[in-house]
Amino acid sequence: MKTALQTFKRAKQYYLTTVITLALTLSMVLSAFSLVDLVFFSPLPYKNSDNIFLLEGTLESKSYSGPGTNSQIIEYIKSNNTVFSDVATYHQWSNYKLFDNQKRPEVNVILASSNLFEILGVQAQLGRLFSDKESLGNKQTSIILGYRTWQQEYNADKNIIGRKIQLNQRRFTVIGVAPDNLVLPQLSNINSAFWIPIDMDETFDPKTANGFMGAFKGIAIAELNQLDNAKEQIKTLSDTAAQLYAPNVLKDFKISAQLTDFNSALKGDSGNIVLMLLLGVSLLMLIALINLSSMQLAKAVTKIKSIAISFAFGATNKQLIIESFKHNTIVISISVIFALILTQTSFEIIQQLASNSIQRLDTLAISFNTILVSALLTILIALLYSYIELSVVKEKNLTDSLQSSGKGTGKQISSGVSHSLIGLQILFSFLVLVSASHVVLDTLSEALRDSGIDTENKWSLTINYANIKNSEERINLHKSIINQLSNLDSINSVTVTSESRLPESLNVNQVYDENNQYIAQARKILIGHDYLHQLGITVDGKKFSKGDRELNNYPILVNQRLADILATNNQEVIAQKISLDGKTQHKIIGVTSNINVPGSQEDETYEIYIPKSYSGWRQYSYLITTHEPLLVEQQIINNITEIDSRLDINRLASLTQLFDEKRKHHLTAAWISIVLASVSLLMVCIGINGIVNYLVQVRRYTLGVKLAMGADNHRLLKDSIIELMQPISMSLILAFSICFLVVGYSISNPNFTLPVNWGLILSIWVGLFIISLIVSYFPIQKTLKQDPIKALRNE
Repeated sequence: MKTALQTFKRAKQYYLTTVITLALTLSMVLSAFSLVDLVFFSPLPYKNSDNIFLLEGTLESKSYSGPGTNSQIIEYIKSNNTVFSDVATYHQWSNYKLFDNQKRPEVNVILASSNLFEILGVQAQLGRLFSDKESLGNKQTSIILGYRTWQQEYNADKNIIGRKIQLNQRRFTVIGVAPDNLVLPQLSNINSAFWIPIDMDETFDPKTANGFMGAFKGIAIAELNQLDNAKEQIKTLSDTAAQLYAPNVLKDFKISAQLTDFNSALKGDSGNIVLMLLLGVSLLMLIALINLSSMQLAKAVTKIKSIAISFAFGATNKQLIIESFKHNTIVISISVIFALILTQTSFEIIQQLASNSIQRLDTLAISFNTILVSALLTILIALLYSYIELSVVKEKNLTDSLQSSGKGTGKQISSGVSHSLIGLQILFSFLVLVSASHVVLDTLSEALRDSGIDTENKWSLTINYANIKNSEERINLHKSIINQLSNLDSINSVTVTSESRLPESLNVNQVYDENNQYIAQARKILIGHDYLHQLGITVDGKKFSKGDRELNNYPILVNQRLADILATNNQEVIAQKISLDGKTQHKIIGVTSNINVPGSQEDETYEIYIPKSYSGWRQYSYLITTHEPLLVEQQIINNITEIDSRLDINRLASLTQLFDEKRKHHLTAAWISIVLASVSLLMVCIGINGIVNYLVQVRRYTLGVKLAMGADNHRLLKDSIIELMQPISMSLILAFSICFLVVGYSISNPNFTLPVNWGLILSIWVGLFIISLIVSYFPIQKTLKQDPIKALRNE
């Protein structure tokens, strides 16, 4: 230990630089590899997983193509197929709050058929899972806790079975705890969820639901040799079922169904994402290794005399190799240990950033494969370092070293090796910078896009009236809420709407033209008289009048997105009529400006505004403008509780907060890309500066001779910079050529959608050239100021 400390003190800068640089870059590589391992190599925790398939419906029209599943159609397929041994279903619908917790947090609730866990082949961690008692139609108030819910909310209480739990206004009985690490396609954090029977949602009934939902999924078991037959059969059965249960939808949509093996359904598009991420961080690690390799080579040159003495006293090449490998393995192992610690801490950030892009992130952990890759990288880097260190161990070099006494002789790094190291760093850094800068530009431009509305000091309040059974009483309470909130000192105004602006659409209708031809699906929003004004939404045409709310055939407003597909200009749109049910035609009196959702373009939909009043719906929203945002939240909560304790606040949040939540992923991605680009650039600067500094130091003897022969500092500075910039220029030209070829190939791919900014690429090229020139200039200038003629006296 004492010897190790002395060794560390003698070369403290070398060891700290090596450990910190490798720990940071290896943590990025191991984090990316953990994602690759999760997506491609992690086995499913289910029996016979190769025979499990995701069964979902599809809808196709001229304005929409994607998933859309009807529960009655899936039930028909289950009852009438001849290829599946069983079919289960799962779904997410209503928002739930956990009333057992005083803060009443929103919780993840999954509806599941009674045979879901049986098909997956999993056993309960505690108690039992769903059985025939929870079959469709039995309406059993049973609930299963996700494993992590059980641990976090109930402290892993083993006496939890039989306990009553309240979700919203309904009480359920705990019958079991699910095992950990469960995964289902297109659902996240299911191990932190609550599971209730498929027919126990507050508003969704699978027996009578007519809608098509993207979140409703089926799981089927089929033999692989029957797969082709199964795919054909579900298409036939879904078509037959659609004619029975959704004949009106068939007029406008092509309805079908598809089977996807479970692994592919879980992987989705995340395979390409994690591979690109691994490639990016691997390039960054290569830059770091090149940087450290140049430092290792310089260190090896400085140790040549001590190695030569050991060689002279009888040490063999094998002994020197073993000793060097042991030393380097210890140093690299320390770096890898720190890297693994950083990797583990990064998983929470990854979950927040990529929860919508990569499945199974709640099961992400350092796996055996990650440990194996860590060990392999340790050995490979240690071997590389040992090779570099012992590349100077040749009998002639050692003899020359013992014989030389000056700084200008002995073994040195050749100019070819040093120029290659500089060139490789420039090459890889250019590619990383181009990729990262485009990601930054794309994500920031999306995240900072204008929403098109005024969100400052605006709050969205959604009230759940489910506990009040009488519609008339709901309407009276609704009026009382408006009056009471309007009288609060902290509130400027209150207006109403059928649904909050974010996070999701509740009412989506098919839109038909005057000839009853399907146009699109649009969000239908009932609004109060001041709603558009409060949000700063402009109207081209007329606004609603007071009497419009009383009309059966009321006028409507459409947003600019919908207007653009109705006609070529707004004047042609105004006075057109459209229908929301294929029967009643409503006159368009105006076109509203679009509302954008930065960071979530899928939430930017066609919208229709309707001048109707609250009629006793289960849920309704309020748009509140305040001048005291720090006080208003608690005042609203207290006020609603005083009005009627049965009222439940479904959601209360500022509009700014809701929009910031949508752009959060893009901002995080931009910052990560900025960090990657900055680290890459910093490593290149340090690497070039270090190599150039070493080169000019060992060339002081040559510089001294040239000065003695009459050369001046200005000419030597110019010649040295030109010599050093030649490999840098060539590597930049090569990097640009590779970038041009890659971009050209990518543009030919129809799936490539990221715009290429050639001005940005050129700026990076020029910037790298200038930075390389600067970091090369200062070491040369510093050495020339030290009077290289003194190098001659050392001879």
